[in-house]
Amino acid sequence: ADQYTLHKQEFDRIVQKYKLDSDAVASAISEALTSGDQISAAEFSQRFGPTEAESVVFLEWIKVGVKFKESSIDTAKQAGLGQTVSPK
Repeated sequence: ADQYTLHKQEFDRIVQKYKLDSDAVASAISEALTSGDQISAAEFSQRFGPTEAESVVFLEWIKVGVKFKESSIDTAKQAGLGQTVSPK
């Protein structure tokens, strides 16, 4: 398996092990990640339960997802998708 597959499998394992996908926890994680303040692996570990090493894996996978989303949006914009055309 490639590195992305292995990383995603480990991310999924961490989510399941610590129940990070429950509504309350997922909401708290989302708020922590979008607050504008950078959350460290140590802080994530203390707040949500994974070990510090697992927190690094979790947070790095989130970065992969954000980078993919940004890249997809840039590609779509370059292709002219999502732009409105004003009527003549």
